Amino acid sequence: MSEIRPHQQTGSHAPHLKLVPPGRPADGGEDGALQSIEIGSLDLELGGHLPQVTMSYRTWGALNATGTNAVIVLHALTGDSKAADAGGWWALLIGPGKAIDTNQHFVICANLLGGCQGSTGPTSIDPLTNRPYAMRFPLVTIGDMVNAQRRLLEHLGVKKVIAIGGSIGGFQALEWATRHADIVLATAPIAATPALGPQGIALNEAGRRAIMADPDWRGGDYANEGVFPADGLSIARMIAMVTFHSRESMDARFARKQATRPSLYPSFGGTFDVEGYIHYHGAALVRRFDANSHLYLTRAMDMYELGRDGGEERWIAEINAPMLLVGIRSDWLFPPDSICELAARVVGAGKNAQYAELDSPHGHDAFLKEWDQLTAVLTPFLAKYGAGPAT
Repeated sequence: MSEIRPHQQTGSHAPHLKLVPPGRPADGGEDGALQSIEIGSLDLELGGHLPQVTMSYRTWGALNATGTNAVIVLHALTGDSKAADAGGWWALLIGPGKAIDTNQHFVICANLLGGCQGSTGPTSIDPLTNRPYAMRFPLVTIGDMVNAQRRLLEHLGVKKVIAIGGSIGGFQALEWATRHADIVLATAPIAATPALGPQGIALNEAGRRAIMADPDWRGGDYANEGVFPADGLSIARMIAMVTFHSRESMDARFARKQATRPSLYPSFGGTFDVEGYIHYHGAALVRRFDANSHLYLTRAMDMYELGRDGGEERWIAEINAPMLLVGIRSDWLFPPDSICELAARVVGAGKNAQYAELDSPHGHDAFLKEWDQLTAVLTPFLAKYGAGPAT
């Protein structure tokens, strides 16, 4: 891991899917229990409207009396609210005595608006038709997702929050820092540039077209017709898996080795080990994720721009809390130099920001793998800018 370079502030459904149904009742509030809450109607950034929004979420730790020790952990594209505990995607970072210490912090992780894990999305029932929204669901943005998260935090009694996330979760952290600065204590966007580059957009579009070309997509109405575009979603995931790796990690892990396990597809001149890897991950996503949600979330990822509606300088001026911007040396999807340059522009605007870089060969996926390095950068940042323990 490279040394942190601090900058001081100079101024002030198909049957095989296991989707969580929207509107699931609260499970009692114990640590890690999946809960849901109705947050009311939501006007959307691009002009759409949702008459009723459900947010599903999990929490760990306790909120202090002033409501100021909250940390919202923001999940990535096909992730979910299970950030901690056994099987949690950041289980090695969240818990008692860990980098995000639940003895000190009230940790919240909410399933994304537009997703398929309990928060309102394309699989939810449209009150106008009493059928799943499917492609009648309005386009949602990263801004809409964060607006819904803020509404959730208000329901939970949170007054101040630290926002931390990687990839599309990093976009959300940037959104918290710039559009919700009034309640933000600090933010840590990880592996997230101010916008996704054209190569990432192109690969997202290739994945979307794979889904929509599947005959079982049925214009998005597959749930109503009792089918599922499994082949299209699987191919979309195969494309995405390549973006999560670096050339370095692909060469080290797979090189040109022949497959060591049976292929999920008929062999065509033999199968390389890397082919079996993407085949497996494509099939795994089909068992747990919704195809239409994949369309909506990847499009929201493409559309995000830190500087939309006024320019980057205008929104950087809104930041009034410390930022830790983290890049990954081998990440070509969200290049570290772009993140470092953003940190420099934030500092140049008189804000308190610092840049850290994970020295990892694992590409974009390093924010889900480099536990020691992430602990080393997050622990002192949270210790310095957190609001203190639950009381």
